[in-house]
Amino acid sequence: MKQYSYYTKSVSLILTLLLLLLAGCSQSYYNTGRKLSDEGQYDKAVEAFYNEIAANPQSAVAWRELGVAYYRMDNLEKAEDALEQANTIMPDSRTHLFFGLIYEKQGDYEKAIDAYTASLNLNPGKTTRELVNSHLDALVYKKLSSEVSMAIANEDAIEASDISPNAVAVVNFDGSHLEPEMAPLAVGLAEFTSADLAKVKSLDVVERLKIDVILDELKLGESGYVDPSTAPRMGKLLGSDKVITGSLLSVGDDGFRLDGVIVSATDTSTRFTESSQGKIQQIFDIEKQFVFSIIDSLGITLTAAERDAIKQVPTESYLAFLSYSRGLFYQQRGMHQAARQEFQNALKHDAGFQAAQTQLTKPTSAASAESYDQTQQALESFATGAEGELEAIATGLDSRLTTILLSSGVLPNAIASRLATSQPQVGSTGTVIITVELDNE
Repeated sequence: MKQYSYYTKSVSLILTLLLLLLAGCSQSYYNTGRKLSDEGQYDKAVEAFYNEIAANPQSAVAWRELGVAYYRMDNLEKAEDALEQANTIMPDSRTHLFFGLIYEKQGDYEKAIDAYTASLNLNPGKTTRELVNSHLDALVYKKLSSEVSMAIANEDAIEASDISPNAVAVVNFDGSHLEPEMAPLAVGLAEFTSADLAKVKSLDVVERLKIDVILDELKLGESGYVDPSTAPRMGKLLGSDKVITGSLLSVGDDGFRLDGVIVSATDTSTRFTESSQGKIQQIFDIEKQFVFSIIDSLGITLTAAERDAIKQVPTESYLAFLSYSRGLFYQQRGMHQAARQEFQNALKHDAGFQAAQTQLTKPTSAASAESYDQTQQALESFATGAEGELEAIATGLDSRLTTILLSSGVLPNAIASRLATSQPQVGSTGTVIITVELDNE
């Protein structure tokens, strides 16, 4: 009987806390504003939210939904102001989601990416997380495309002082002298040369996706190769003083030789690296020799940690690396299905090959360009719809209920642990149902 009484009191307390929490979210002005906003009566919704704010100036959700209403009215300035108020009171995922949508409409892709990333870090609902992640991939490509187009349009105005002396761009190597089935190795070696140079703190390595975007814009995507004569222009457009390229040759029956050149975008000077060569099974030894040769040519002294990081190999399987390189090769030529198959083959040879796994989970440049409008519209439609708001409410209630109940100190451990891992169910009426099994433990 005593145990029954204890559980009865605990459940009563839970219900009391739940009612108090829900009461704080059920003001008539706020609910009226939500209803009017859903009906498209945004002017009246704005008035209702302002009435709610007058009664409760610290209502973050009222400020937030005021911002959403202004966003729906396409009044981005007032929307941003209201969202700033909400964010000052209580940051949440939905607020930053709308910051991202506003910045996109304003063409500020950098701030939009930061806002969406902040949204992901503030515990969004499942659908929000999926849509934001999907759109972020396309948005990154959109941002790079915008930067490249602007750089090409203003190419004549780019001064030497605009080019970073510490920036390095590794463009695709020339594999045209290899047998066709081996030519993709040149692409893979360039990819990992870039990744290894990025481990040097004093260098600012241009991301490979941006290089691919420029190759597409300059109609060089088919060959994918930049020779020393065109490297200065590439460096100028990329804002990188050093452009590194190379040429891969067959040596004997099963050997390779890699020769590289470092071209300056500011003075068009060239520096040749020492040749690196070895057996095909030692392909990463060749790549590591090449990377260290570049670093020596640049006059950089590595720390022990940087040197150890560069020495690490992404895979011990030559066959996995060959499949991965073919995947990159096909990807650059728009053969996306063939590329995906090669990345899968790479994982069959080495299930722990992280670079191949990463390529399988991110969209290609062409896919990103085609999907941008689609993912943006899907995200905006969900965010401005009733489902998006309901998910935000459910997520927020789950977080606040869990915090209140778990910190109350009155719950038995068995109930507390189950509540911490339970998910709220949201009914059609907006009722939040917390499911926790009460047994005889």
